[in-house]
Amino acid sequence: MASPPFPQGSSPTIVSTDPGHGQAVKFSPFSGHRFACATGSDYGLSGAGYLFIMERNETTGKIAPILRMDYKDNFLDVCWSETEPNVFCGASGDGYIQVWNLGNKFPKVPIHEFKGHKREMSSVEWCLAKFGNTLLASSWDGTVCTYDMTSQWPLVKMPVSDVIVYQSVWSPHAPGNFITASADGVLQLWDLNVNNLKPQIYLSASDTELLTCDWAKYTPTLVITAGADSTIRGWDLRNYKSPIFQIDDHGHAVKKAKFSPYSPTTIASTGYDMSLRIFDYHISDINIEILNLHSEFVYGLDWNMHVRNEIATCAWDKTVQLTIPNCLKGL
Repeated sequence: MASPPFPQGSSPTIVSTDPGHGQAVKFSPFSGHRFACATGSDYGLSGAGYLFIMERNETTGKIAPILRMDYKDNFLDVCWSETEPNVFCGASGDGYIQVWNLGNKFPKVPIHEFKGHKREMSSVEWCLAKFGNTLLASSWDGTVCTYDMTSQWPLVKMPVSDVIVYQSVWSPHAPGNFITASADGVLQLWDLNVNNLKPQIYLSASDTELLTCDWAKYTPTLVITAGADSTIRGWDLRNYKSPIFQIDDHGHAVKKAKFSPYSPTTIASTGYDMSLRIFDYHISDINIEILNLHSEFVYGLDWNMHVRNEIATCAWDKTVQLTIPNCLKGL
């Protein structure tokens, strides 16, 4: 992939999300210069929410907000449509998911709402375009729902757990497959092509809360989990009696961990130790770089699909930071 056309310095690019404390950040799948950040008042615990759409000038590299949505409750996650460049959604603390279109005359007016959950939202994600246009959402009410734009109610509602489901992630390899991470330390694999609303795999991955999970981009059977025990574990879904690798490097709970879209063995993670860490599990079970970019808990993390090895993070310090870690430059 070619180098980005905008100027790059050695320091991260910092963008304010004041008055909101960062909860999630996502790059657009259509542009490496546009991203969204979900934030909330009172560290996402109560009060109003603010959802920012940011855009980077391709010539100067400067970033500025092009839209801000204010809502009565915190925004806890955000995602972009994989089929429409201007469509995105925000998931909030009242259990609602709202959808907007930047191309509309009144872009702050939602074009759709989903109402399938009874408690705070945890995560929301559109499936890859090659698999359709279905939204996957998880909640503190212990359920995971799928939606499409034909109705405000779920297509399928799955009672995943008796406790909080912190994240659900579509498989990038198999249509209708997704994994979930929940507060009871359990990872589950679900297949919507099987009509029984039961998990295909039920894996006790930790004795503490699982806060995040992700699917490898190059290996269909490889997933990772991480959470309150500060450990990232890799699992082969063909034989999951024990992890195939384990990384005990974070000092505190891991809030988010994601595989690189550019390297099959590289992982980025963030958490309550206020750091962004880069790992290559093929090389070592400790980090290859630590970036102390924030002064509060780092909740959001995403890889840029258009600018090679660029990572965005957001935190409770009311900033988004964009950086290419030194260990990944030129790779």
